[in-house]
Amino acid sequence: MRFPRRISFQTKLVVVLLGVVLLVTTLGLTLVRISINRAFADLAQREGRAYDQWVRTLIIRYPGHRGDLAGIGRFLEGIPRSPAFLLVSPQGEIVLAQDPSLVGQVLSPTEVARGTQIELPDGTQWTVVPIEDAPPHPLYTAFLRTVDRSLGIAAAVVAGVALILALLLVRHFTGPLRNLAGAAHRIAAGDLSARVKETGQDELGRLARSFNAMAESLERAERSKRQLIADVAHELRTPITVLRTAVEGFADGVLEPTPENLSALADKIHLTARLIDDLQQLALADMGRLSLRQEPFPLERVVADIAAMIGPQIEDGGIRLFLDLPPDLPPALGDRQRIQQVLLNLLANALRHTPAGGEIHVAARAERDSTIRVSVCDSGPGIDPEDAPHLFERFYRGRAARAISTGTGLGLSVAKAIVEAHGGRIWAENQPGSGACFHFTLSRASTA
Repeated sequence: MRFPRRISFQTKLVVVLLGVVLLVTTLGLTLVRISINRAFADLAQREGRAYDQWVRTLIIRYPGHRGDLAGIGRFLEGIPRSPAFLLVSPQGEIVLAQDPSLVGQVLSPTEVARGTQIELPDGTQWTVVPIEDAPPHPLYTAFLRTVDRSLGIAAAVVAGVALILALLLVRHFTGPLRNLAGAAHRIAAGDLSARVKETGQDELGRLARSFNAMAESLERAERSKRQLIADVAHELRTPITVLRTAVEGFADGVLEPTPENLSALADKIHLTARLIDDLQQLALADMGRLSLRQEPFPLERVVADIAAMIGPQIEDGGIRLFLDLPPDLPPALGDRQRIQQVLLNLLANALRHTPAGGEIHVAARAERDSTIRVSVCDSGPGIDPEDAPHLFERFYRGRAARAISTGTGLGLSVAKAIVEAHGGRIWAENQPGSGACFHFTLSRASTA
């Protein structure tokens, strides 16, 4: 069934529901009428056969009491209904019939032979011939008219009730859909605060909740985008301002190009370059285009190389580094350089938050689910409960990090993006006593 495009969904649904109800109602009432007709016809037929048999028996026995058939017509006029048979004389002439127009007609010997013979005392033989197509009884016709009228009224009532229920059902469906369409239009126009009312636990309720969740996600993404732009502008403004001021100072002769000044400028340049590189990696990870060269590699070798790389910084800070790597640690599967970057970011974060005389522990364990868990724990102040939900957000720095005023706030975000690109997960928790632990998982390389 095809509807014109301009007809609303509500009208289409009402028409379809009403059509289905009318079809089912018509079919049901038709079957009911057929069943009633068949049952009543069968009842009338059985009753008629019994009645006609009784009348024929009276006719057959009548001459035995009266000696002839004289007066049989007057006798039969008093019975409740006309018999469904013919009374034929010995000459084959019809003398009694339900239809008066048949009286006087002559039946053929073949037709007379179908009847029942009545022999009178004088030797004459009369015949009772049954009628094959007897007209229906008036009571039967009246009953069928009453049934048809009742079924018609029932069909009209059912159709009216069905129309009311269809309208109520359509309003139940189309009301939330109209609200959903209005909210979607507002979101398309830029109003990301649009929400729909969540009612019920049915499919429409779940659709409303899914829509609200989508709208909430879009609103968070928009806030994150705006915050990201503001944070990038803020993070780039500081080193660029320092570089511009230094260049202007060199040009005006206010600053001397001493090794100390040039080293400070080089640090700002390196910080800006690292910020841009981190942003590029996060953008690639968001698009699913972060290049990974996954291959088996010895994780203990990577940890040892990084420990040697940052060893001088750890010694200068008066911090002790402990490595807990079992000799039977299986090789990991992943991009070796990317995992080095993750470990460097985690160790740099631990180094910033570990006081002099503290400890940093790096451990790795093979898990039962074919993964390797790597942990970097420090003996610093631990994770503030207010900071815990936001540790891996971009440009987020907790109160301790803001007090230190180092880093770009992207190290943990980059680590999270790299680990998740490898199919692993990363999380943080406070360890008993003091300090924080950062854990991440990697797939174990196949030994086959």
